[in-house]
Amino acid sequence: MRRYKWNVKRSELMACFCFENNRKNATFAEETKPNLMTKRLFPLLIVILFAIVACNPGSKDTGSEDKNDTTFLTVLTFQQQADSCIDKPVIIEGTVFHLCKHGGKRLFLVDGTDSIRIEVTTGPNITKFDDALVGSRLRVVGTLKEERIDAKYLNEWEAELTKPEEDHSVGIHTGALGHEDQGVKEKLEQIAELREDIKNSGKDHLSFFSIEADSFIELK
Repeated sequence: MRRYKWNVKRSELMACFCFENNRKNATFAEETKPNLMTKRLFPLLIVILFAIVACNPGSKDTGSEDKNDTTFLTVLTFQQQADSCIDKPVIIEGTVFHLCKHGGKRLFLVDGTDSIRIEVTTGPNITKFDDALVGSRLRVVGTLKEERIDAKYLNEWEAELTKPEEDHSVGIHTGALGHEDQGVKEKLEQIAELREDIKNSGKDHLSFFSIEADSFIELK
């Protein structure tokens, strides 16, 4: 039987072995490198993500936010709700009981009884209230306002009554029938009663609430 002789030198075998071994190591390194990079970058990506979320909490729908912030009031519970709604947007519905004849800047809403009257004044978007609104049911959108009556206010009102031409915007408007026909004597009596009310309240003022109307619609 013929024997074949391998004419391969040991150095050549070693070279082949080293080449194959290096090729495998390179392949392993190439496969491992992305995994190592991913593991190192992942915590950094998490930190960046949290930073983006913290700085940009997301866009808000201004219209929805304003709508949700508006408080719906009723005539009968107005006084109980007013304290928590000062300078905030509100909506109220009621029937026009009285409209002040001095300029048409003020009307009063009632709901079932005229003993509870809510004052509504014209805002920047409304020139005046039309006399034809008396008896109509309205939905008013506006801002709740607080007017504080203190000793200074009453002194100024009292001084106004002595002038030949009275400023009808000064003083307390109640919306009661005939209140616009009061003479000086009746108004001075009203001022005296308010001073007594302040004294008995334990505070230095009385709060009167009204709604400054931005818009309104007649309800059928």
